[in-house]
Amino acid sequence: MPVRPSYRRRLLLALTTALTTALAGVVSVASPAAADPTGIGTLSTDYGPAAWAPASTSNYTAASRPGSHQVTRIVIHTAQGSYSGTVGWFQNPAAQASAHYTFRSSDGAVTQSVREKDIAWHAGNWTYNTQTIGIEHEGYVDNAAWLTDAMYRASAALTRNLANRYGIPKNRASIIGHNEVPGATHTDPGPNWNWTYYMQLVNGITGIGSGTVSTSASTLNVRSGPGASYPVVGSVADGATVAVYCQALGSTVTGPYGTTSVWNRIGTNRYVSDAYLLTGYDGYIPNVPRC
Repeated sequence: MPVRPSYRRRLLLALTTALTTALAGVVSVASPAAADPTGIGTLSTDYGPAAWAPASTSNYTAASRPGSHQVTRIVIHTAQGSYSGTVGWFQNPAAQASAHYTFRSSDGAVTQSVREKDIAWHAGNWTYNTQTIGIEHEGYVDNAAWLTDAMYRASAALTRNLANRYGIPKNRASIIGHNEVPGATHTDPGPNWNWTYYMQLVNGITGIGSGTVSTSASTLNVRSGPGASYPVVGSVADGATVAVYCQALGSTVTGPYGTTSVWNRIGTNRYVSDAYLLTGYDGYIPNVPRC
């Protein structure tokens, strides 16, 4: 007895969903790979750096933006989960949710799950869904350790690209958190998300400085925040060269290079006083963001 077309379609959908779920666990969505029937691992056609791992068609609305709906905002999310888990969840027909892009914490790798022309279900507000691009970030709202410089910088590069292509103003009225969507019940991206740093990156202040540690001891303490009262989270050797991702005001410290309240972030939640770092500048380094 021949298989009826409607049953064949349901069977094909079930097999495709199962294959997609299985491949998500073995194919890296962060790296381009040979094309396969699901499209996982191929490059995005919307944004060059992104891998493409399509969400289930049950989790978004097909459209033809910006013709059908003008794109006016970008919504920033924290996934409350892992990178691979988030991408995989969007591929699950039961999720009833999706975002256009997801970023990985460790290195800023990005995967696209929904084409920009289509409407992802991410904002919890249908009007905002139709008019926005949703960007997820691996991690949890109550754990700042997930918010790496690599992820901030990669995400900001995408946001800057989107803003330029869709004519979205690069300001906080147009680049918003999920918690700022009208009627939102979510709190992401959360209190640890550094909007000051992120918006400077979006606006092209993207320099990374460097400095040489100078201390009378063999090592210099590294703090979790910009001040001597923050916990010590490590150390750097005298004479070591470190990268400076952003600079912040904190407690005043006196060291080999004078007295200053400027602190340099040399890694995720890792700060040293500018009084102990020879950067070639007195205080702020040009084109290095504030944080």
